[in-house]
Amino acid sequence: MNKVKREEAPAKQRRTQKERAETMRQRLVDATLICLANDGYAGTTISRVIEVAKVSRGAPVHHFPNKNAMIAAAAEHLAYRMYSLLGKAISRLESSDDRLHELIYASWKDIFQQPEYVAMNELLQASHRDPELADIIRQLWVKGFEVLTDCVEHYLEPIDDTFKMNDLMVITQWILRGMAEDQHLMFNEKIFDKYLKLWSNILAQHLQPKKGVTSPPPEPKLWGSKHVS
Repeated sequence: MNKVKREEAPAKQRRTQKERAETMRQRLVDATLICLANDGYAGTTISRVIEVAKVSRGAPVHHFPNKNAMIAAAAEHLAYRMYSLLGKAISRLESSDDRLHELIYASWKDIFQQPEYVAMNELLQASHRDPELADIIRQLWVKGFEVLTDCVEHYLEPIDDTFKMNDLMVITQWILRGMAEDQHLMFNEKIFDKYLKLWSNILAQHLQPKKGVTSPPPEPKLWGSKHVS
């Protein structure tokens, strides 16, 4: 009787040193974001990040020379994740009869009320007292403005030339950030809904969503492909 030849399972391909290093770097970045959201900026120490990431004490040294370098990487990745959240929110708006309002509302719900924004807000607040961190956030803000410009041109079109679309959306961002600051003081979330609708009505006098555009804008060149959503 012939024996059935046992098929050997294909050998698991070993990751390259570069792949292992990138995985470790991402692990540290993710742990940094968790610390920022849960422990605040002051509590986001290298020791705490090591604890959350469950890595050796020497691991961060190979990827980040100091805490602010780690924070800078986390902040950039955080901005990308917030951009991804917005893209996913936009993809759900195809059937809406009031897409401009839904766009603003989705930004509020899917970005400014998420843990990612809690972490970003920790950095914004801490940058008041830390000039080096302020410089990191300032550079990120410039990148964010470039991304906002691409998003606005992809999704929206002007009705008149009274205001530039970018200017209106920058103001929108500041309005949402101010609302997020006061969120813990509100006893009724419907208050936010009222003013979101009011601002949407004001915007609707000057711009409108492009018809048929529900896909996310092209990924910003400034990020390349090193981030994961």
